[in-house]
Amino acid sequence: MAPGFKTQRREALIQVIRAFRGQNFPAEIEKISQKLPLEGEKSYPAPDDVRRALIASALGFAADGDRIDPAQLAQMALERTQVEMPPLTTLPCACNGCGGGQIRVTDLCQNCALKPCIQSCKFDSIHNDGARTTIDGAKCKKCSACLRACPYGAIAKTVMPCENVCPVGAISRDANGRATIDFAKCICCGKCISACPFEAIQPRSQIIDVLKAIGSGQRVIALLAPSLWGHFKNTTEQIRGAFKKVGFFDAVEVAIGAEITSVKEAEELHERLESGAKFMTSSCCAAYNNLVEQHMPEIKPYVSTTGTPMLYIAEKLRGEYPDSVLVFVSPCLAKYRESHADKNVSFVLNYGEIDALFDALEIDLSACEGEKFSHETAREAREFGFSGGVSGAMKAVAKGKLDRVKFVPINGLDQDTIKELRGYAKSGECDRGNMIEVMCCPGGCVGGGLTICPAAQAQRQLKSHAAPAKSLADDA
Repeated sequence: MAPGFKTQRREALIQVIRAFRGQNFPAEIEKISQKLPLEGEKSYPAPDDVRRALIASALGFAADGDRIDPAQLAQMALERTQVEMPPLTTLPCACNGCGGGQIRVTDLCQNCALKPCIQSCKFDSIHNDGARTTIDGAKCKKCSACLRACPYGAIAKTVMPCENVCPVGAISRDANGRATIDFAKCICCGKCISACPFEAIQPRSQIIDVLKAIGSGQRVIALLAPSLWGHFKNTTEQIRGAFKKVGFFDAVEVAIGAEITSVKEAEELHERLESGAKFMTSSCCAAYNNLVEQHMPEIKPYVSTTGTPMLYIAEKLRGEYPDSVLVFVSPCLAKYRESHADKNVSFVLNYGEIDALFDALEIDLSACEGEKFSHETAREAREFGFSGGVSGAMKAVAKGKLDRVKFVPINGLDQDTIKELRGYAKSGECDRGNMIEVMCCPGGCVGGGLTICPAAQAQRQLKSHAAPAKSLADDA
């Protein structure tokens, strides 16, 4: 599903946020579970179940159980003291049971004389009765040879969108044909969330936990990922003012952490190359780090040990405000897992949740007044969310030490690029260069699975936001 679409989940989040402001949260949640105005309900087999499942995920719970009691979950959300993993849940009642992998002959078939489809099949699964060609599903091995052989493109293979985009094979179908996730394999890339046209895979929101912290008077600070300005058409002052209007103590640019990462990663690369290393890969993409830990330990010796920008800015703020609640505002599902493992970051909210929060509280960003950030971040740090942004920042701070470095972009993780990375790990060298920048999402973080604008549009906006800033090279 295209980012930015006014989804049913967005409406559920808005209603849940507004319910939280009421006198009796569980009672308000029970009300909206009965009347939540979701669009397109007729396309679902069980709209009441879908409504309750969306509310459950908005409250931060898994929505794959047999029965969901929204009021009970609301009470549990009020009482919980820490978030749970995994950060993702399926909504079986919303899943279409797509039945991916089926190969069939469509009406485009011209019943041609040579029957190249039949000739291509090694399993005797394709037959023609003189009028029509058909495929015997019991014999078909789904090798796709017939798809390639048909000159008319008349043979189609249906896919299960979520399963099709998963780069690590973590999604399969249960006995009913519905999506199920193996979290031992899942790297939290979030690709399945945007791929599913039925909203049947959702992040488990932490927005109630954040609102509780704000309501209790704690010092809650929002950590704004660099790619945020690609998805909100507002100035830095207006964005900061909007967060303060919600009740946040302050909002801080994670680009400050990107500046730190740039320096440390450039230094580490220089030291490794000087000691004889053939190549190094970046370490700022949380989904890639998960991939390494869970599926590709052989490449770990080549991965940078430098921390991500989120970790550095959170460490800095924790030193300044020891009792603060730090909330990372993220385009990426993998950051939920990274923050859960870090003692400094308390919660994560994604761009869609922030958009719903501003809407629910009727905050007009264009009318917000705010103060400038005390530290003006550099252009390259603001562009950290682009594919190539990490490389650009490293070059800017390198002071000539990386002149012999050839940067290699991995612009999106899929089965092909994972195979490519495995090859580099096996051979111990990269024939394309010696610094590999890995971004899980095509285009970089601006194209993350939890964003609200198309990646191309977000790239243009972020480029415009970054352009006036000074360069890291000015201070290098």
